[in-house]
Amino acid sequence: MKRDLFLKFMKALIPFWNIIIFCYVWVLYYNEQTFSAFWLRGMLISIVLYALIYYAFGRLYNAFKIHSSSISELMLSQLLTIGMSDFILYMMCYLIHMRRASLLPGLLAAAVQLAGTLALLAANKSYFARYIPARKTIVIYGAKKQRKKADNIETSIEEFVRKLEKKHAGLFEIREVYPDTCSAGELLEKLACCDTVILCHVSQALRREILAAGAAAGKNVYITPKLEDILLTNYEYRYMIDTPLLESGSMRREYRGKRALDIGISLFMLVIFSPFMLLTAICIRLEDGGPVFYRQKRVTLDGREFDILKFRSMIVDAEKQGYKPAATKDSRITKTGSVIRATRIDELPQLLNILKGDMSIVGPRPERIEHVKKYTESLPEFAYRLRVRGGLTGYAQIYGKYNTSAEDKLKMDLMYIEKQSLLLDLQLILLTVKVMFLPESTEGF
Repeated sequence: MKRDLFLKFMKALIPFWNIIIFCYVWVLYYNEQTFSAFWLRGMLISIVLYALIYYAFGRLYNAFKIHSSSISELMLSQLLTIGMSDFILYMMCYLIHMRRASLLPGLLAAAVQLAGTLALLAANKSYFARYIPARKTIVIYGAKKQRKKADNIETSIEEFVRKLEKKHAGLFEIREVYPDTCSAGELLEKLACCDTVILCHVSQALRREILAAGAAAGKNVYITPKLEDILLTNYEYRYMIDTPLLESGSMRREYRGKRALDIGISLFMLVIFSPFMLLTAICIRLEDGGPVFYRQKRVTLDGREFDILKFRSMIVDAEKQGYKPAATKDSRITKTGSVIRATRIDELPQLLNILKGDMSIVGPRPERIEHVKKYTESLPEFAYRLRVRGGLTGYAQIYGKYNTSAEDKLKMDLMYIEKQSLLLDLQLILLTVKVMFLPESTEGF
């Protein structure tokens, strides 16, 4: 109870601080020149509009998940949220007044907003570390599932726990990790000494028992979904007899208007990023005199093959001895390559693939031909992602990492396919801006 009240207070205080600072600067410097004819009404409209925009971007960028995220990630989220909100209101001021307003007061306000937010976040983390312990957590995993590591497709339980402890140390205190080879009675007894239980690839029968026991005891329960769980999201309830039925929906394909969105955004991005692309091409050429672009066969909609374009980030003939995924501190990566990989600039030539129709802005990442064959043998559901074009960005690129397992990437890709819409694509495009500044998303094997 104490924990929840404090979180609610801090989640209200941070937006309040940022909105108050905006109000002060807007009223003092911008409102009169923008809404001089109806000063008070214009001020109220601007404040409400700013609050709505700030809240919308804050939700999108997870700027209010103040306990489960690190201070650096929260500050990045707040920077994007404040920057987007302030920019939109500044542009509104410019368009209404039809004259360029001074940026200095707005920039100073943003600096004060960020400084205050940093102080509040630091105080929040300090308070939680001192007075509110992390949730006592146990992890139960499917031992048989973990032993099946053909082609390194399955994520080991050790890696799963490491990621949780690294990213959410303040949220989970993992006390024990148990295999599902323990009896159900033993595992149910363990629930008494924890606040949270995480089920990782456990059997259907055990999952049902733990869910029932956890609900009865008021425990937080997290589950790694199975592939069939995700596919069921497209099924609809049918009441044809006195036994409930689920009917499969139609095969999800690209929604109407997606191709128009792809063309419009890719043309816009080519114009915006053309100076960076030209500079990158010059740097690659000057470093070792090799080709600027790297071409590779990939698979897209309905299994069609195409040549994907990238800026070359590795030495010439890096794959002469065969394909090998990039590792952390890989000696094959050039100096220019390390920069453009970290900033995702190496992916920009794929805007040409999008214009050509081989790819979309948002969608499952197109895989190499040999990978598609290998993954489909181990995971037949992998073929389902070929119902849409491969994408420049998507769920797996935003919520996963370069070294995320093939099965986990597939789950995220299927989530996108089942939910795809124009609004979701726009959200994922905006989220990609944040991911570009997170170095862990490009972590190698």
